[in-house]
Amino acid sequence: MVALTLKTVRPALVRMHRYTGLFLAVVLCVLGLTGSLCTFQDEIDASLNPDLFHAAHPDRHLPPSVLLARLQAQRPAAQVNALLYRPEAGQSVRAFTSNEGAPADELFLDPSNGHIQGERETEGCCFNRRVVMSFLYRVHYSLALGRFGIVFLGLCAILWTVDCLVGLVLTFPLQNRVWQPAFWVRWAPAWGVSFGRAFIRVVFDLHRAVSLWLWIVLLGLAVSGVALTLNDQVFTPVVSTLLPVRPALTAPPGGRFPHGLTLDQAEETAIAFVRAYGESPRPAGVLLAADGSTATFYQFSASGHEVAGLGSPQVTVDLHTGSITRGEIPGMGAVGNIVMQLQFPWHSGRLLGLFGRIVICVSGLAVCLLSVTGVLIWWRKRNPPRRHRKVAA
Repeated sequence: MVALTLKTVRPALVRMHRYTGLFLAVVLCVLGLTGSLCTFQDEIDASLNPDLFHAAHPDRHLPPSVLLARLQAQRPAAQVNALLYRPEAGQSVRAFTSNEGAPADELFLDPSNGHIQGERETEGCCFNRRVVMSFLYRVHYSLALGRFGIVFLGLCAILWTVDCLVGLVLTFPLQNRVWQPAFWVRWAPAWGVSFGRAFIRVVFDLHRAVSLWLWIVLLGLAVSGVALTLNDQVFTPVVSTLLPVRPALTAPPGGRFPHGLTLDQAEETAIAFVRAYGESPRPAGVLLAADGSTATFYQFSASGHEVAGLGSPQVTVDLHTGSITRGEIPGMGAVGNIVMQLQFPWHSGRLLGLFGRIVICVSGLAVCLLSVTGVLIWWRKRNPPRRHRKVAA
């Protein structure tokens, strides 16, 4: 019955795979190329703009509150949204601001004195060395179309997820069931490429074999694409429905702060919170609420670099009361929490460190290959060689 069912639905699955692939071909090709580059975005950006990323005096780091005060003294009208205040050795501090009328919204500070040594517009266009990596990253997550682009790519990620499953089923042999040894014998040729055959047959073999060898990675990219674009609308509700999820951690005030917390005091509060759960590094970045009510510390790392694995803790501190309003510790929580924590590390390759980033970079190029070979296969079937048309006639 399984074989009969697969034979029955196979023509419909073939059409679904064909037209979904054609619809997604250009989008996936663009996302694959930009994603491969964005896997090493910081390294490429720093090599293109050493005057911005390399600190003039990297001998010591100022506390975050001092850096913030000196930045605001130089840019009084700037609203600081994020501060990467403990960078890697030799690197500058990065601040992201919102300031009406000023195009530059990313500032680079000397970590030893807070002096602004450079600035740029993160929303700039398009291919000059200052903004090319920011532009490519924007293309990757939104096609540079703002909120509409993010939603559109989320819908494409849902289609891609379904198409990955359909494509896998289409590689199965029809004659045998999965639990029969003959199934695996007949399925084995699908994993290889016969280079001595006709060009279009080699193209078909490449399309099938590459997709099989990287299937787990590609499916993970598709699912994580849904999580990173439609998290609140689709991903979190689905995960919360199917899997157990625990609420985020919280903690009451650890002391009395009648005049509120400074940024340094808030940092120590966040450090004490994560140490209670066995985490020892200090945070390297902070997100500041526009109304000044909270500070969210992240990128807990001894080196100031993003950590491998499930990522870094994120701790939100109320700057008025000193309470922890939201705390997330990687690896903690129910199954649903772990699944949600897994999405960005998988998509970026940071789950397995440098090796994982290389795999994701190669997989992005493979996505382009699959898009091109898929279109070639469709074109050849739509326009067969003349000798094939004569035989058919």
